[in-house]
Amino acid sequence: MKKSILLAICAIFAFGCSTVSGQVQESQKRPNIVLIVADDLSVLDLTTYGDGSVAVPTPNIDRLARRGILFRRGYATASVCSPSRAALMTGQYQQRHGFEFLTPEGADGGGGGLAPSQRVFAADLQEAGYRTAAIGKWHLGASPDRVPTARGFNYFYGFLSGETAYVRAGTPGTTSLPAPYVGIRSFERKVDWVQIQRDTAGDGLQPEVLPNDEAYLTDELTDEAVRFIETSQGQPYFLYLAHLAPHAPFQALDSDLTQFSSIEDPLQRTYAAMVHSLDRSVGEVLDAIERSPDADNTIVVFTADNGAATYMGVSDCDTLAGGKLSYFEGGARVPYIISWPQRWPGGRIDDRTVSHLDIAPTLVSAAGVASAGAYDGLDLTPLVQPARAEEEIHETLFWRTGSEFAVLAGDWKLLSNTRPGAFPWLFDLSVDPEERSSQTFARREVVADLQRRYQEWSAEMQPPAWPPGQTLQVFQCGRISFHEQ
Repeated sequence: MKKSILLAICAIFAFGCSTVSGQVQESQKRPNIVLIVADDLSVLDLTTYGDGSVAVPTPNIDRLARRGILFRRGYATASVCSPSRAALMTGQYQQRHGFEFLTPEGADGGGGGLAPSQRVFAADLQEAGYRTAAIGKWHLGASPDRVPTARGFNYFYGFLSGETAYVRAGTPGTTSLPAPYVGIRSFERKVDWVQIQRDTAGDGLQPEVLPNDEAYLTDELTDEAVRFIETSQGQPYFLYLAHLAPHAPFQALDSDLTQFSSIEDPLQRTYAAMVHSLDRSVGEVLDAIERSPDADNTIVVFTADNGAATYMGVSDCDTLAGGKLSYFEGGARVPYIISWPQRWPGGRIDDRTVSHLDIAPTLVSAAGVASAGAYDGLDLTPLVQPARAEEEIHETLFWRTGSEFAVLAGDWKLLSNTRPGAFPWLFDLSVDPEERSSQTFARREVVADLQRRYQEWSAEMQPPAWPPGQTLQVFQCGRISFHEQ
């Protein structure tokens, strides 16, 4: 058989041509995929983005950015944990399935979470032969049909709830600090759904609840992730590493704290140490990848579920307004870095608007896998190539949480203002990235256009599948209001 014919057959049957050269085989191998998600992390917390006044040195996230593409305008679809993760895992606006509010806590998640009808892209990869693992925070449902091993993951090591303890309070060599609004909540893992669990799909066993120990959570999850990478050689793998850091509770290793002794405020110092531990984790994962034979054919994504909890006083909320629980830039904009050395140009900065909605279709496409899901996001793989670097990616993005909403179209940003008798805010991010000067009355035609777009989009979405709890609305630095939606 002529080599050209054999190569054509190989293009159709990706793994079935052992007689061709190693170089041809290598070009056809499906990429490994690592998706790292931080929790409550602002772009301003990282020296990688170079914007924040209190940024923590993050040499390993910097290293990842040099390996790939840093998107300066990456957005989550929500400014709070679980709705954001629902979109990340499905590539769809979470409101399409009523996933508008935080998943209720409890042994079964209160019946909330990713409905069985929501396709998680891990299932596409699993069915195509990928070895899949979810390590860390889940927060997408705790009932048997909604846990990771029921949603496309062969293996789960982590916790099902929204938060847990990093370490048992009082463990030698660690510091635990109460924080505004949360106090000492989660300093102990008292109930099953906040404890660390191990669960293997198809073993017919109940998830194993691991005993409390004195391991620091960020390092514990990292060690498990590295073990998964090292034991996955020879088979393509997808690793979803969902850290809790730097989400509350505020607990840190004293060895990390000593590196930030110049920070006077103890809470800010602890937060900086937690960001530092997250960066160390990224470095250890990159080291494990670089030791493997498929280092250049491994896609690494780093992002966060939403912006920092600035209302706790731990992060910069002057450079970008607001933070977690708001749709100001500080709440909606997140770190967003993707690296694939074998296929994507490295060391680039991209100023176009991208969304968490794009991650699922991009990774499934990069894997050469036919998806059973439908996406609101876009496959970034062709759009990041130099020939298409000037093309717009998203014309419009939408957000909705009860009465809160936002629309982004180019540089125009419309935000709801739920204070009684108030008008919506309109900001031009090209000249006012801090969102300090509303153009609502100066550009009424823009307001009308964005309101129309939002109403059309909202009409396509489903009503919330479960009711909200009390909501914090953050207007600006440190100023908050409580209200029921």
